Amino acid sequence: MPVRVNWDRNPVSVHHNSKEFLEALIVHLRNNHGLRKRSLVMDDREEGGYLFFLYQACNPQWIIEFQYTQEFSEEE
Repeated sequence: MPVRVNWDRNPVSVHHNSKEFLEALIVHLRNNHGLRKRSLVMDDREEGGYLFFLYQACNPQWIIEFQYTQEFSEEE
Protein backbone atom coordinates (compact mmCIF):
# COMPACT_ATOMS: atom_id res chain seq x y z
CA MET A 1 0.00 0.00 0.00
CA PRO A 2 1.61 3.29 -1.06
CA VAL A 3 1.68 6.33 1.17
CA ARG A 4 -0.50 9.17 -0.13
CA VAL A 5 0.63 12.76 0.33
CA ASN A 6 -1.64 15.71 -0.40
CA TRP A 7 0.89 18.42 -1.33
CA ASP A 8 -1.91 20.79 -2.47
CA ARG A 9 -3.37 21.37 0.99
CA ASN A 10 -1.98 23.53 3.75
CA PRO A 11 -0.83 21.92 5.95
CA VAL A 12 0.33 18.97 3.83
CA SER A 13 -1.38 15.71 4.83
CA VAL A 14 0.22 12.25 4.75
CA HIS A 15 -2.12 9.22 4.51
CA HIS A 16 -1.71 5.44 4.84
CA ASN A 17 -3.82 2.45 5.92
CA SER A 18 -1.38 1.57 8.71
CA LYS A 19 -0.90 3.71 11.80
CA GLU A 20 2.37 1.90 12.52
CA PHE A 21 3.72 2.77 9.05
CA LEU A 22 2.99 6.48 9.59
CA GLU A 23 4.55 6.43 13.06
CA ALA A 24 7.68 4.79 11.61
CA LEU A 25 7.74 7.42 8.84
CA ILE A 26 7.59 10.19 11.46
CA VAL A 27 10.56 8.65 13.30
CA HIS A 28 12.48 8.40 10.01
CA LEU A 29 11.75 12.03 9.10
CA ARG A 30 12.74 13.23 12.58
CA ASN A 31 15.91 11.16 12.96
CA ASN A 32 17.25 11.43 9.41
CA HIS A 33 16.01 14.83 8.25
CA GLY A 34 15.29 16.86 11.39
CA LEU A 35 11.58 17.24 10.63
CA ARG A 36 9.81 17.95 13.92
CA LYS A 37 6.77 20.12 13.19
CA ARG A 38 3.91 17.70 12.58
CA SER A 39 0.67 16.51 14.10
CA LEU A 40 -0.01 13.23 15.82
CA VAL A 41 -1.22 10.29 13.72
CA MET A 42 -5.03 10.28 13.72
CA ASP A 43 -7.96 8.52 12.06
CA ASP A 44 -8.69 9.71 8.53
CA ARG A 45 -12.45 10.22 8.75
CA GLU A 46 -12.83 11.20 5.10
CA GLU A 47 -10.87 8.47 3.27
CA GLY A 48 -10.33 5.80 5.93
CA GLY A 49 -6.99 4.71 7.33
CA TYR A 50 -4.79 7.22 9.15
CA LEU A 51 -3.10 10.54 8.54
CA PHE A 52 -0.86 13.20 10.00
CA PHE A 53 -0.09 16.78 9.00
CA LEU A 54 3.31 18.33 8.23
CA TYR A 55 3.89 21.90 9.45
CA GLN A 56 7.33 22.41 7.91
CA ALA A 57 8.94 21.85 4.52
CA CYS A 58 9.54 18.22 3.56
CA ASN A 59 11.38 16.94 0.52
CA PRO A 60 9.13 14.39 -1.27
CA GLN A 61 12.21 12.24 -1.86
CA TRP A 62 12.48 11.62 1.91
CA ILE A 63 9.06 9.92 1.93
CA ILE A 64 9.79 7.95 -1.25
CA GLU A 65 13.10 6.80 0.25
CA PHE A 66 11.37 5.58 3.41
CA GLN A 67 8.62 3.79 1.51
CA TYR A 68 11.18 2.05 -0.72
CA THR A 69 13.17 0.79 2.28
CA GLN A 70 9.96 -0.48 3.92
CA GLU A 71 8.87 -2.36 0.78
CA PHE A 72 12.35 -3.83 0.37
CA SER A 73 12.50 -5.02 3.98
CA GLU A 74 9.03 -6.65 3.70
CA GLU A 75 10.21 -8.72 0.72
CA GLU A 76 13.10 -10.27 2.66
